[in-house]
Amino acid sequence: MQKDYMSVIVSTAASRFGIKALKPYQILVVHRILEQEDSPFVRNQIVILPTGTGKSMCFLLPAVLCRGITVIIYPLLALMNDQILRLRRAGVSCICLRGGQTPEQRSELFGQLDKGTKVVVTTPETLQNQQVLYELGRRSISLLVVDEAHVISQWGKDFRPAYSSLGNVVIRLRPHQVLAFTATASEQTIRDIRSCLFFSKPLIVKADADRPNIIYRTHRALNRAQAVLELARSCLRPAIVFCRTRTDAEMVCRFLVMELEGISTRFYHAGLPREAREDLEKWFMESEDGILVATSAYGMGMDKSSVRTVIHHRLPQTAEEYLQESGRAGRDGETATAFVVVTYRDVALFRIGGSSGSERSERPINDSFSNSPGKAYSPLLSIFLSDRCRRRALLHELGQDKDECTGCDVCLRQVPIGFSADSQIRSLIRRWPFRFNAMMASFLLCGTKNHNANPLMAITNPFFGSVHDWNPRLLFKTIKHLAEEDSSYPISSVQFLDQGRLLYPSDKLLYNVLAKLLRRIDNGYCWIIRKIRRLRLCLGKAGRFKDRRTGSKTSGTLRNQGTGGFLHFRKNRAGRQSHRS
Repeated sequence: MQKDYMSVIVSTAASRFGIKALKPYQILVVHRILEQEDSPFVRNQIVILPTGTGKSMCFLLPAVLCRGITVIIYPLLALMNDQILRLRRAGVSCICLRGGQTPEQRSELFGQLDKGTKVVVTTPETLQNQQVLYELGRRSISLLVVDEAHVISQWGKDFRPAYSSLGNVVIRLRPHQVLAFTATASEQTIRDIRSCLFFSKPLIVKADADRPNIIYRTHRALNRAQAVLELARSCLRPAIVFCRTRTDAEMVCRFLVMELEGISTRFYHAGLPREAREDLEKWFMESEDGILVATSAYGMGMDKSSVRTVIHHRLPQTAEEYLQESGRAGRDGETATAFVVVTYRDVALFRIGGSSGSERSERPINDSFSNSPGKAYSPLLSIFLSDRCRRRALLHELGQDKDECTGCDVCLRQVPIGFSADSQIRSLIRRWPFRFNAMMASFLLCGTKNHNANPLMAITNPFFGSVHDWNPRLLFKTIKHLAEEDSSYPISSVQFLDQGRLLYPSDKLLYNVLAKLLRRIDNGYCWIIRKIRRLRLCLGKAGRFKDRRTGSKTSGTLRNQGTGGFLHFRKNRAGRQSHRS
């Protein structure tokens, strides 16, 4: 009997889906589903297979082979559209039940089930509709499949409460088998899935969550948007940039469009109209050199195998989320890279453990283009800011151990040192504390020959163009933020003078002390110079008056050398000639 099942599985995979060889875990899951098709004793399954190993084939093949109807629940419309397209290419008829459909449209769709259609694609919210439950409940349901089941734990408690009600759906539909599929799941996530969907202990099929062809790297920068731009210029494409909010996705995309020439870049999130999302999905599926800036609305289950790079503009809160999103890269088995952007503020939050950072909203320019809601501190920062192997640390969060690493910047000894433009900014301010304001310094460092913002002498400065890959306006805002609002940055005590000069951040310098005493930060330095000049005049007048009274042939003039106000006595020419004679 087992041989018959094997031959049917292999032949159906080849004829319907064009798959010549199935992976061992796929065969194991499909074989068990078919074995229990006619058995009165059924053990349901939780299947945990890493991204790119063909989870969807584990339930699409049984959907074709089982006699009854298969109901597949997806969390996202993008994922539904992707799987519907795959089913239709394989010649498998299916219907899609979603929000916004009229009673007439749904009546027509249910009529297709009576004509032989065996696959229903839907969402948990649609299954809360009593009419939908009635129509499906009066038919024979072989399989109830929950794809991306980890969202039961992540979203079901508040964001998507319909997921918490799936237990009632199981009771109403009475499916022969209940299956939950996900790519990553911690022990707590597994417990949440089990308590929501299953009324008896399910069989857990769990493979290694590691994706050995993905290299995990960090990229350090003072500004998130600039970091994404630097990576977008140099990384292999197609690429996906994951943002945590819709506003971030839109603003980062617009910034990349302005700065990148010849590279098609678009944004994607759940707030776009359905037609726009479908057009974007089609565009990215066919693109060979595009960049998609997206929220988590794009990603889960989207089957674009040739993505070479995934960039995280900001880290998610859990390892499951991160591995789900980074797993979009390299689904074809070729080498891919997953970058995480780390800013100076991330380092500060990591050092204090996120105790104050989680309550403080992040500024739009330094860390993002918008005030992102939610937690600013991600627990995953400890993984990407430590000297531990990234791969082992991520898998450890899922309760798995790994003896070796197939690629991360720690194990490859390629961990970035310092932050982009950080040393140039600090060196310029320390070397010339009174010469440039923030705008002038930004144009100088970026190498922009703008006479309105840069004096001609700045072009000969050794720092001219040292960070030429930055946008001067963005660098200006970054410097202002670091100097005035980010207390963790070394130049945070720099003050900007009214005359457009920088005050060096040191209480040991005389002009800083006097400026504080005078409570005139903007005039402290000028006050010193004025006093030194007056002292010179007084001493000069006193010397000339003494010469007239004593008739001395030697007189002294006082000269100030430099801005430090040091006095130097110099004999006049007549005095020197008298001395020689």
